[in-house]
Amino acid sequence: MTSTYSIHITYFPLRARCEPVLLILADSGIQFEYEEIPLSKWREMKKTGQVTPATFPYSGMPVLRVTDKTSEKRGEFLLGETSAILSYLEEILAVPGTMLNKDLPLQTRARTQMITDASLYFTNRVWQMSVEKDWLAPPSRDMIWKAIVTRYLRNTEAALGELQKEMKVVPTEGDQLTVLNATVTAAITFITQVFPSAKLALTPGGDFPLCGELWKAVMTRPRVVAYWKEHEIVEKRWTISDYGTAGWIAKEAAKYDSMQLLANL
Repeated sequence: MTSTYSIHITYFPLRARCEPVLLILADSGIQFEYEEIPLSKWREMKKTGQVTPATFPYSGMPVLRVTDKTSEKRGEFLLGETSAILSYLEEILAVPGTMLNKDLPLQTRARTQMITDASLYFTNRVWQMSVEKDWLAPPSRDMIWKAIVTRYLRNTEAALGELQKEMKVVPTEGDQLTVLNATVTAAITFITQVFPSAKLALTPGGDFPLCGELWKAVMTRPRVVAYWKEHEIVEKRWTISDYGTAGWIAKEAAKYDSMQLLANL
């Protein structure tokens, strides 16, 4: 896919807050640059004054840098904060004639934003817990499942069901991925890695089939599959903590998930 935009994303060598951004970019087929800054380098950059509002809005990442190739000035546009980056990308990458969120009725847009915000909040809330070594061990694990994950899935299933009366929530072949698609998918991907048995609830006949249908539809899209494989996304850390690595999460999931599944029967 050709574009009038030159797109550059900067983030840590993590999945975390950049996961939904990568979903939208990878699926679009557009060429983009993805720069990873190790935490040690980031700390040094902050010490030496390289992290300023002019270079890293709100002094954080991810940061989107975009240049309009058709503009004579070719000035670089910088944007921080995941939700803002996602909304911007959804619009500039839209195929002509695509129905965008801004074109929807107010109530539909508000419901869409509610689901998006809840998905981003959910993941950030859980990721913050990964600083503790036992965050995926009982009793913390049980609390995360019952008080946070199950609540998120139950409410998202209900909200998607209501939204589906007004618009398509599960993308089909040829549809552009939306911010809603990307944020819900990122949240569910994380859930299924921490709690593999949750996949059962995401199947037809399970408690959250619509969530599962949306998640599967996004994660099986050819461009997403290809990008995830080429860049070994599944092996990346979710958080900067030593307890947020793919290996750590897989080990803890294997240790406790089967026991939790039996306890919930």
